Amino acid sequence: MKTKCNICNFNFAILPFVALLWLSNGAFGSLKVSRFVQNGKDSSNEVHDGDWIEIVIEPEDSLIELVEVTCVTEDNHLVTLGKVSQNGSQTTFAVGTKRIGVAEISCGETGSGTGQNNAEVLPIEIRIVLDSNWVATVFPFFGFVVIIGLNILFGTDISVADIRFIIRSPKPLFSTALCQFVLLPPYGLGVARLLGYEADVSLGILMVCCAPGGLFSNTVTYLIDGEVPLSIAMSFFSTICAIGTMPLNLLLYSQFISDDPSFKPSDIPYLNLLLSLVIIAVPVAVGMLLAAKAKKATVQLTKFGKPVVLLLLMIYIAIGLYVNWFAFSLLEPRDFGGAILVPLGGYCLGGLATLILRLRCSQVKTCSVEVGMQNAIIVVAMTRIVFDPPQSDLNSILPLSIAFINTVCVMPIYLTHILVKKHNKRYRDVCEQNKEAQMRDRELFDKGRKTSDKELTKTGTPICTGVRKYSANGEKDVKKTHSNLSENGRNVSFDKNEGENDNSIKLNNLQPK
Repeated sequence: MKTKCNICNFNFAILPFVALLWLSNGAFGSLKVSRFVQNGKDSSNEVHDGDWIEIVIEPEDSLIELVEVTCVTEDNHLVTLGKVSQNGSQTTFAVGTKRIGVAEISCGETGSGTGQNNAEVLPIEIRIVLDSNWVATVFPFFGFVVIIGLNILFGTDISVADIRFIIRSPKPLFSTALCQFVLLPPYGLGVARLLGYEADVSLGILMVCCAPGGLFSNTVTYLIDGEVPLSIAMSFFSTICAIGTMPLNLLLYSQFISDDPSFKPSDIPYLNLLLSLVIIAVPVAVGMLLAAKAKKATVQLTKFGKPVVLLLLMIYIAIGLYVNWFAFSLLEPRDFGGAILVPLGGYCLGGLATLILRLRCSQVKTCSVEVGMQNAIIVVAMTRIVFDPPQSDLNSILPLSIAFINTVCVMPIYLTHILVKKHNKRYRDVCEQNKEAQMRDRELFDKGRKTSDKELTKTGTPICTGVRKYSANGEKDVKKTHSNLSENGRNVSFDKNEGENDNSIKLNNLQPK
């Protein structure tokens, strides 16, 4: 008896239709993004924050009919999804953006996400970047003009004698450089470790701590009666040093953050560092020239110096807050801690180092501000070189926050100085004595001579502080002095147009030997 072969009666002609039916059910179907549409026009996967973009999805094979396509994302804090339309040939999804970042979207036919049909999942990346406007475009140029104008103003308060004195007495310069490039980088690394930041954020903090001083340190020094010539010299000197120390510190400390850091010493924007030198040197030289050639006009200009500086700072802060609001909106409480601790540590390190060296109060304030106000804009420039948007904007959030907090701190620092100076006579006297000491230093170097404790002692004059006055030969002189000067931490006063002896000085609390 012959057995009937059923397979021999199978109609092989229907195989293509079976295969097509199988594919139409999504078993082996694969999808592709046909195009991105924004405002009715073809676009890319890059969209501004707050805008909408449509994703058109089609099957790879045009003969395959789509069944049901769904898209999901875990980045709901970045985007919202909604289906617009679907037919047999394509599906359109609308994506609304909330803030900058990179959103990952997964699309597939119904059931593919659970593995029911074994269809491929289509990954789609949406890059959400900042919405540019004319204010953000103009802001860097406005900041450039403000810094140029302020440096010209500060230059009117500097003479060649100041520069000579700073060069011949480099103790404040070297103490500031020590704090900035030796002590501050490991401190920044410690802050990053303490707060448990990710590698890229930790590296951003480290870079800020390796950057030179600058930004508005000269402005703060001017407002709180520090020594502007010294502050400008420090900014210039630290920027020159940073060309070599910044890559060295990054190479040394970045290995404690990540084995494969995103930033390399070769990414340092040396052109920006050189531009910083030019922005400091040229306007200051113009101000010094104006002070030398147009003294009357310069004196009138400096009368309105502090109100003008405060006005420019308030405008700069307001525009900066508007332009960089995205950075503050993305900050977490832990990020605020880092943005505050980094400059605060710089202030403390600079002040402590100069107190140990027994520098005068105005120099302590100057060095403290210079170390605390690092040039975080250099770090922002580095992130723009290394990364494309929006990653560059995300990596610059903490450096921008540090720079802005430093700028905002100008007002409370200045107001504290004003209030203490108004209600504390001792502090007020110290500020006046420091100003006169700075003038005396200038006069001494103009004449090409120095006065030291040893030289005064040789004349028979004791060095001390107090209320009585003695002439250089030790004879008592009861006439009132004209001005008090601080020399090497002691109060000394030189008579001008009073007394018979031009060398008479005021000394306190000690009788002559």
